[in-house]
Amino acid sequence: MAGDFFYLFDQARDYLLVKNIVDTHSLALIGTHSGLGGLFHGPSWLYMLVPFYILGKGNPLAFTYSYIVLQLFTVFAAYIVGSKLYGSKGGLLISLLIALSPVTWSTVQNTIGVNVEPLVFLGLFYFLIKFLRGDKYFFIFAAFFAGLSLQFETALPLVLFPVLLIVYCLFAKSVKDIKLILLSLASYILSLATFILFDLRHKFLMTTAILSTFSGGQKGKGYLDLAARISAHFNSLLGVYRSVLFKEDTLLTILLVIIFAYAIYLIIKNKINPTAGGKKEFIFLLFFPIIAFCFFVFYPYPIWPEYVLGLLIPVALAFYLAIITVWENIVGKILVSLFFIITFLNVFTFIQNQYFQKYQLNNSSGSYLNQKAVVDWIFKDAGSGKFGYFVYTPETFTHGMDYLISWEAKSNPGKIPSTNKELTTYLILYPHMARDEGAYTFWKKNVIRTQGQVILQKKFKGGITVEKLLIEKFEPAVDPNYYQGLLFR
Repeated sequence: MAGDFFYLFDQARDYLLVKNIVDTHSLALIGTHSGLGGLFHGPSWLYMLVPFYILGKGNPLAFTYSYIVLQLFTVFAAYIVGSKLYGSKGGLLISLLIALSPVTWSTVQNTIGVNVEPLVFLGLFYFLIKFLRGDKYFFIFAAFFAGLSLQFETALPLVLFPVLLIVYCLFAKSVKDIKLILLSLASYILSLATFILFDLRHKFLMTTAILSTFSGGQKGKGYLDLAARISAHFNSLLGVYRSVLFKEDTLLTILLVIIFAYAIYLIIKNKINPTAGGKKEFIFLLFFPIIAFCFFVFYPYPIWPEYVLGLLIPVALAFYLAIITVWENIVGKILVSLFFIITFLNVFTFIQNQYFQKYQLNNSSGSYLNQKAVVDWIFKDAGSGKFGYFVYTPETFTHGMDYLISWEAKSNPGKIPSTNKELTTYLILYPHMARDEGAYTFWKKNVIRTQGQVILQKKFKGGITVEKLLIEKFEPAVDPNYYQGLLFR
């Protein structure tokens, strides 16, 4: 909106990696680091961003179009999948449910690779449902999409493998179909080809990390004992079922529960709509997240919402089947009508607040425009030739400013930014943590190791401060740990 978006660590890291791929013409076998130690996402998300980098000539705003395209294409894919499985009316309703979900639309202003998961899961569940309906060779394609999901997220895709084994054993016409098993395994391995090549080159780094994570291994920050784990994971599971709600309104939540419960009652009574896909299909979709979370018991850390975005798809498909099942009688029609009336009232209020009021510049250090204003001023203030810059952030990573400055430098060939101390050096200070007033002083003394004279200080929106230093005498080198913000792996 108004040329602004949340330009945070994750987005800047992605942009730097894409820049590296394009500028060096190098082949990436892995992508960004995952939240699990030693594990990486695949490079697919980076390659998806490459065309936007090239067309936009590196402009960060150009990447935001990829975010919008991704969400629109996900909704369109939901229509295609829904139409193929349940007819055109089913496609429209399923795409509507996907479009209304915050999983789809709320991430547009700070999209990252994990937000591709719902799109991948649409493919996964299309082929799984076709398999359930008796087309056994569709399981081969389901296996490929299960592996493909690991390109964009780690936690949920890791438990998909045992979940698919259960699905195969429960629904395969012949569990001992060797040809189907071998082809499915080959398909799964093919989707993991880049990971396998990377692991072979790095002494099975990722394989070791997976075994350590799910076997308990070393207890890191956030480790949950079994009792706390079960409670936390259960709350995460409830969040998965609430993901079809545009807003977690109490009344909407109650209606969601009642519609599901009423549908289950009707299905038990064998009153399911004959075009709905059958009792087996509804139960499979409804309980798929529960089966996945059963395996998460072995994962001793919190399951954050972004880990399980893909589970929106089985929940949305199950909710669609519940809707058309209860719609067959007057009580169901009232429940469904109330659900959508309240939903659209919330949508209308949201749109009115977002798009019919004058845009106010985001007063946050994460605002793209606020950070760009810092870079524009530095380049305007700096004379020709080389100047140094260093960035303070509480999390120590400097990707955001590194990318913006490298991009701005392309338009200013006479000015050469450097991450070393120069006669003129700029310190870019993001807001420190609460009650950490001495952070800047400590950082300058122990990390940058400078006593340079502050000849100018300027404050920007979002709480960012820039200090212009004059460093006229020899000073010790910067602490090497500072440069971790420039590392991509």
